[in-house]
Amino acid sequence: MARVLLSVKMIALHVFTMVLVVVMVNLGLWQLSRHNDRAMFNEAVRARADQAPRPADEILALDPDVADLEWYPLSATGEYVPNEDLLVVNVSQDGQAGVDPVAAMRLDDGSILLVNRGFIPLAAQVPEPPAGRVTIVGRVRVSNARKRGALTDAPTGDLREIQRIDIPRLAEQLPGDVLPIYVDLLGSNPPDSPVLSRIADPQLTLGPHLSYVVQWFVFSLCAIAAWVFIVRRALATSRQATTSA
Repeated sequence: MARVLLSVKMIALHVFTMVLVVVMVNLGLWQLSRHNDRAMFNEAVRARADQAPRPADEILALDPDVADLEWYPLSATGEYVPNEDLLVVNVSQDGQAGVDPVAAMRLDDGSILLVNRGFIPLAAQVPEPPAGRVTIVGRVRVSNARKRGALTDAPTGDLREIQRIDIPRLAEQLPGDVLPIYVDLLGSNPPDSPVLSRIADPQLTLGPHLSYVVQWFVFSLCAIAAWVFIVRRALATSRQATTSA
């Protein structure tokens, strides 16, 4: 038995099976972690969406890490800064290509809040934001990071068409201290143009991660079963050869 199990071919089989099982189990655990992260994200978004809107300073006081402030409802009052409108290009919503108009709102304390006013199909004319004093309610978002393969905005100069809402980059061209968060507009008084569609809500689904967990664990069990079958067949063949001799 030892001669069969410790042959070069069988040792290679043992090592290959062990590596394969370890890899697949770790992939299953990774998918389980992603499932749990998604469940926590969904729970946090739902819990925050049910809260009453708060001013920007109260939102920013909740956590020093702005990444943990997303999805809280925010209320703000101020005036849109003239001639500081931006367009987020290369976006789509509900299967339509279009742009997101972004405006800079100067709040009562002088700070600047970027407001993603909504989505407009490419064929539509981008309307001006409401003039005068405006009160808005929005959903807190944080500065967008460039993803691998995505287009890059020019590092210098004034931008009018942008690939993403990169707050530190846009702060260079805005007339005031820019808050480290922006908002997706949910409501406005006076109302914004009806041409604008509200930015789509985040998808609160769990995705396929749990099924992938089951898949990887089943694959690892199949690998073990295949290893057992091959080993047993090799031992049986060895016993037959010994008996025949």
